[in-house]
Amino acid sequence: MESDARYAWVGAAMLALLLLLAGGIYWLEGDAGPAVRRYLVYFQNQSLEGLQINSDVRMQGIKVGKVVDYVILSNQAKTVRVLIEVDARAPVLEGVEAVVARNLVTGLAAVSLNNVWKGGAPLLDIPGNEEYPVIEEGVPDMARFAKNLEGLGTAGQDALARVNRLLSDDNQRAFSTTLNHVAGLAGEARRELGVLGPELAATLKTTRQAAVKLEGLGEELAPAIRDGGQAIRQAGQRLDGLANEAEATLKTTRATLENLDAGLRDMRVQLRISSDLGLQEIQNTAQAMRSASEALQTTSRDFADPTRLLFGPNKGELGPGEQ
Repeated sequence: MESDARYAWVGAAMLALLLLLAGGIYWLEGDAGPAVRRYLVYFQNQSLEGLQINSDVRMQGIKVGKVVDYVILSNQAKTVRVLIEVDARAPVLEGVEAVVARNLVTGLAAVSLNNVWKGGAPLLDIPGNEEYPVIEEGVPDMARFAKNLEGLGTAGQDALARVNRLLSDDNQRAFSTTLNHVAGLAGEARRELGVLGPELAATLKTTRQAAVKLEGLGEELAPAIRDGGQAIRQAGQRLDGLANEAEATLKTTRATLENLDAGLRDMRVQLRISSDLGLQEIQNTAQAMRSASEALQTTSRDFADPTRLLFGPNKGELGPGEQ
């Protein structure tokens, strides 16, 4: 009996240990953390100094993943394929760019992800020969800053070269000659003004007096100008009335001419018809006169030979229609 009880306690202890082991495994799996997604990045234009496995992957300065692996490709010059893991909750969108961010103090590098297109779809498409979606390589801020500095340096060199050309010995001599000419012209102008000063003063005084007289004359002519403007307006109104009357007269004349033209066309048609009828009557009359003339000729021939008229034609003569 005691051995059976001891076996029962051993079995209970084993069952408890198994339950504790299952609970621990379940707890460990539940505490494994959120799911992750993997992406590939091909770096060609950036130095990866300080980047290593388990280096941080950041987005907006927050760690969202880590570097899993990297391979230096032998068939492509200066190309490194980097495999990264990113928290599934991080929004990796289409058009995202990856750059290498480096700490200037420690020298350690991290991969920084930047979503260029706001509101884009998640990056899920996998190219044909790849295992994971591919993130494009971007341009780091330091590279942009260096490029801008290089452009500023080039522009500064061009400006200095132009300043040097401007301040060359030939240009300086030309500037000196020009300044001497200007100084000479200023002296001559001063002398001319000294000679012509009294004449210019008198001319200005005369001009001022003439301006005063013109101003007084303008005040005197203002009423006449106003009256002239009113007379011009009245004349314009009269001319407008005459123009309207002339336009009405022209319209009436045009209508009369159109009626006269229509009457003349009708008269022309009637004359043509009358002439055609007259010619037809004349032709008929001429034909009748021709027939009468032929009858008279026949009668005259008959009267010229009375025997023929009384006794008919001779026996030797052919009758009508005989040959």
